[in-house]
Amino acid sequence: MLGFTLSKINLLIFVVAVFSIVLFFVFSFSQILVENIANDYVRIHAQDAFTLVGSPTLCAAQIHYLKDSIEASSGNSGRGLYYVLNIKQGTGKNGLNKMIFALAPRRTPETYMAAASFDTDAKMNFFDFQELITANPSKINIYDSNTMLDPQAKTQIDAYVLLKEVNLGETTIYVIPCSSRGGSDCSTLMGIAGQKIRPEGFNCSYEN
Repeated sequence: MLGFTLSKINLLIFVVAVFSIVLFFVFSFSQILVENIANDYVRIHAQDAFTLVGSPTLCAAQIHYLKDSIEASSGNSGRGLYYVLNIKQGTGKNGLNKMIFALAPRRTPETYMAAASFDTDAKMNFFDFQELITANPSKINIYDSNTMLDPQAKTQIDAYVLLKEVNLGETTIYVIPCSSRGGSDCSTLMGIAGQKIRPEGFNCSYEN
């Protein structure tokens, strides 16, 4: 009887151990898959920005909407990894600027898990979402460092306008955070940002 009980306990221990090992590998594989998807995701944003900046037009703008979450499976159910996207400026080679798209888990926004970048001679200007939604020009600043996007914020910062202007041979990139929600939508906030640059606003409108 004792031997039978011990064999059942050993079998239970074996089953639990196998289940734990399988669960560990499934979790590890899922994490690797999410990281790969995150890397592809930021590379797409960087490539789109590189194409816009390198285009021959004197003024061009595009709006980009973000996924709710980064998921190992297809779709956008909002049950995957919640993240923030930091669009920022760094130092490139040979005196150039570097435009960086860096993605981090929302719980640890300083720990980047994916990033993509490119060098450019363009000047970069970033706007802050909270300042833009005040619609008060006196409270709006133009930054040369970064702007943060958060699709899970109370007011979703789940989109941005990337705008390029060329004036007297100098290229300037503007990054304008915005939302898919009314009142803080991209058209509205782009207009507010443009009025900060000049009274008549930007010289071009965005493309979806």
